[in-house]
Amino acid sequence: MFHKLDKNQDGLVTLDELHWILERLGWSEHTPEELELFVGKQSLDLDEFLRFYDDAVSDRKETKNDSVVDNDDAIVGAFNVFDVNGDGYISSEELRTVLERLGFEEETKSWDCGRMIRAHDKNLDGVIDFEEFKNMMLHVQ
Repeated sequence: MFHKLDKNQDGLVTLDELHWILERLGWSEHTPEELELFVGKQSLDLDEFLRFYDDAVSDRKETKNDSVVDNDDAIVGAFNVFDVNGDGYISSEELRTVLERLGFEEETKSWDCGRMIRAHDKNLDGVIDFEEFKNMMLHVQ
C-alpha cells in the first residue's frame, strides 16, 4: 500500500496522500494540517508510515469505564469499508470495488478476488461475514 500511495516514487508518502487513504478507509477525522501537527513533518518514509499505521490502529481502541475496548471497533470499521452494500457480507465484487477505490485498479485486473474470498470463507457460502473477516484480520496481525 505504501508504494501505491507514493505517487512520485520518491520513497515518501506526503500528508495529502496519507489523508487520501485515511478518507478511503473512513478514518478521516483529521485535516492534512492536523495530521502535520500529529506527525510533525510533511511526509513519511516506509518505517514512519508503518509506525503511524500501528499508532492509528492502537488509537482507535477506546477506553470506557477504565477498561479498554478490544480491537473489534477497528475491525468493524474496516469490515464496513469493504461491505459496500451494507448487507453484512463482503462479496468478491465488493472486494474488487474497494481495492479499485484504494488505487489498485491495475492489480485488480490480474487478482482473482473470488479466490481471495474463498481463502477465508470458512462456511463456504461464497462471501465473507464479519466473523470470517475478523479471524482473517486477527490472523494477519
